[in-house]
Amino acid sequence: MTNFKQPSTVAVIGAGVSGAACAASLQRVGLQVTLFDKSRGVGGRMATRRARWPCPPDGAQAGSEQVAEFDHGAQHFNARHPRFRAAVARAQAAGVVATWRPRVHSGFSPLTERSGFVAVPNMPALCRHWARDVPQRTEHPVQRLQRSAAGWQLVLADGASVGPFDQVMLALPAAQAAMLLAGHHDDWADALAAVPMEACWTLMAATDETDWPWDAAEPTKGPLAWVVRNDRKPGRSAPSGVACWVAHATAAWSAEHLEADPATVAETLRSALARLLPAPTGLRWHHTSVHRWRYAMPTARVAGTDECWWDAPLGLGVCGDFFGTGQIEAAWRSGDELADTVASGLEALNEEAESV
Repeated sequence: MTNFKQPSTVAVIGAGVSGAACAASLQRVGLQVTLFDKSRGVGGRMATRRARWPCPPDGAQAGSEQVAEFDHGAQHFNARHPRFRAAVARAQAAGVVATWRPRVHSGFSPLTERSGFVAVPNMPALCRHWARDVPQRTEHPVQRLQRSAAGWQLVLADGASVGPFDQVMLALPAAQAAMLLAGHHDDWADALAAVPMEACWTLMAATDETDWPWDAAEPTKGPLAWVVRNDRKPGRSAPSGVACWVAHATAAWSAEHLEADPATVAETLRSALARLLPAPTGLRWHHTSVHRWRYAMPTARVAGTDECWWDAPLGLGVCGDFFGTGQIEAAWRSGDELADTVASGLEALNEEAESV
């Protein structure tokens, strides 16, 4: 571990997988890191939402409340690269990652069993684990960056500013990072603005328990691309007699209905889900809500072969899944690579100063 005589102050903006990986690695080598995110917690698109609804008036629990969680962002991930496999293995040993082998129904073909990982007890748990030692400022939406001789200032949505910081790392969706880069690194901003992104509408629903013979499905027709019984994933649960569903709409349908009224979207996606379930009529729906992911997935990587960008003279870096395949592993690798690049450069400067 490198310990710098004069630790740099670093702001990492974006507390998803890339940001958590980058912040944690920089913290471990002795830098003073603060992790910022506009949301109430870490995780980014590794997201879980809690829902509450009243118990049925004709049931034994009438007058009380039922609670369930829905993994409405990334559903699972794989680990292929040795460094990421090692990071996942450490998290699994700590009890925050479990293997998931869902039975998936694709069209009308036989069931297939797949293998991957999920965070437990919910998807943000992995980012919380990685960033557990990093000071965090959630509900801090950064609107723009200002740079002066004193360093970087982060200007928030309410006009307040935070800083100065010696370095800033952007771990955001490409379009959002591009807006913060404008005026500071326009070539990077232009490259990120050109990264195509898919949107995704996601349905979260709770019904009466039903005889659903598989854990997930990939419909071949209609607006839905992926349906999962959320309560059958490792570490998840549901109220007694209730099934919890997460259904992602197709990219094409989501793009066509990007600005549609959420209530209309919920009705359409609920109807599509009902057609897939046994006994679609007469099934009681306890809860229905939707979430729109405007920047769900990059459909192409940023131009070039880099895994991150780092401008040492500016003290400005960028990481994200758009440097790779758009998956969880690509996001982690980009954040980890940026931290390594920054630490190596600062270590070289430290050694040079010692030799003078």
